[in-house]
Amino acid sequence: MASRSPSVLPSTADANPPEPGLDTKTLNTEVLDTAHLDAKYDRPMKGIAFMLAAGLLFSMLDSSVKALAQDYSPVQVVWARYLGHMLVLSAYFIWLGKRRGTAMLKTTSLSGQFTRGLLLLGASTFAYLAFRTLPLLQVYVVNFSSPLLVTLLAIPLLKERVNTLQMLAILLGFAGVVICVGPIDWRSQPAILLPFGMTLCFALYQLSTRKFGREDHPLTSLFYAGLAGALVSSAVVPAFWSSIELRHFPLFAAVGIFGAASQLALILAMRYAPASLASPFLYLQIVWAALFGYVFFNDVPRPETWAGAALITMAGIALAVTKRRAPRQASTPQSSASHSSDS
Repeated sequence: MASRSPSVLPSTADANPPEPGLDTKTLNTEVLDTAHLDAKYDRPMKGIAFMLAAGLLFSMLDSSVKALAQDYSPVQVVWARYLGHMLVLSAYFIWLGKRRGTAMLKTTSLSGQFTRGLLLLGASTFAYLAFRTLPLLQVYVVNFSSPLLVTLLAIPLLKERVNTLQMLAILLGFAGVVICVGPIDWRSQPAILLPFGMTLCFALYQLSTRKFGREDHPLTSLFYAGLAGALVSSAVVPAFWSSIELRHFPLFAAVGIFGAASQLALILAMRYAPASLASPFLYLQIVWAALFGYVFFNDVPRPETWAGAALITMAGIALAVTKRRAPRQASTPQSSASHSSDS
């Protein structure tokens, strides 16, 4: 599991970011051509394509995790995921060259970035524990409620305002969660609580990204999130270690590769298209999860799961639309006033 809910990477959704590896504070300003960068990154169809690829890669990652979690501790699988993440990203930074690679390591809040990383590690651990016993689709549906929780938690934590339409979307989405989970005895099936722990950690991760990750390049945030997870999981994995069978080495390698590739595709999606446009396409993960769950694990989705997924998807898209309209409406009076003063 990684940051894959449709409400993801808020720091990349603000303005078109500079090219990977450029440090706007230390490099000469002549290197940056704002108009050129805006044109280069305003490619919505390419952003949507990357988002579709990210959704597929995330589903492939989680399917690999679920297969491994039947024989190995989820902690060991989490470690493999973050180790692969760091190996791939470190290799990319080396490829960028010393100057640009070093610039990517600079952050305005090291403690904030590590806080983000620990929250993402918590979300991954809850998810991998859940995958061991629960169907992929059921875990995904609960996880897709995280944008709703982010919007709700942003009220007390970030002092953000929520309008009536957004609140109705939140209520609709949480109704979908209730329908998806169904009437379950929590005491006899405690595993059903794991996706909720994952969703809470992931929602807090997204909020911490808004607070700590806005000033840093997206790849810088991705690096430190992976570093925190790799350091902590490496420290605790010896207590959960099991010898890896030769036939499982390809799956462990796949977990690392899919983890890094999916995050990179997600960042590129947010780079080329507005988050409000690209994010809803991540809901197609529900289709992939249902397909992979059926083909590889013989999981047949219940009708309640599909009904809950439909409500959560509608709620998430409604939130994305209302958030996209809000800045436009807020900018209208300002632009009108500017026009009046000029005339």
